Amino acid sequence: MADQDHLDVLHQGIAVWNHWRQEHHSIQPDFSRVDFTGAHLGRVNLAGARLSGADFSGADLRGSLLSRADLQGATLSAAILSDANLSDAMLSDAVLSDADLTGALLTGAEVTGADFSGVDFSDADLSGLDFSQANTHGARLGKASFSRRSETLLAESSQQSLRAATQRQQSKQRAGFDAEDLDERVHEDWANDE
Repeated sequence: MADQDHLDVLHQGIAVWNHWRQEHHSIQPDFSRVDFTGAHLGRVNLAGARLSGADFSGADLRGSLLSRADLQGATLSAAILSDANLSDAMLSDAVLSDADLTGALLTGAEVTGADFSGVDFSDADLSGLDFSQANTHGARLGKASFSRRSETLLAESSQQSLRAATQRQQSKQRAGFDAEDLDERVHEDWANDE
């Protein structure tokens, strides 16, 4: 259940709220089931907050800090979450249909049962997400990143392959024959055996 004291501080404005959060960083704010429909909450610090069942439909949360927030079952339809930090957030069964998540950070978020239909994920970091149990119908992924680690591993793998190819070429030159010549000789020997 939502904490009225927390709501009172938030109603004083984003700057007051964010300052209060800095001073009370160990407190986990509770805004469960609060109606934030259409609210202007850009750059708000709701990291680790309890927001389950809250309604953020059409709310402006651009640039907000929502890392580790519990947004299970929350409604964020058509919300503006561009450049928001939702890393490690609990988004299970949340409805984010038609939300703007351009440039958002969602690494490690739990998205089982979430509705991302029509979401714009352009330039978002989706590393480590498992969308297999989420609805992503009509989602736009323009330049979204799925795995920074995978990109690093891919680059390392390419470098290793290049080194291995170079070593093979050097070995062939030292042995005094070309592998293609050897392949031709083997094929000739097989043909002669028949």
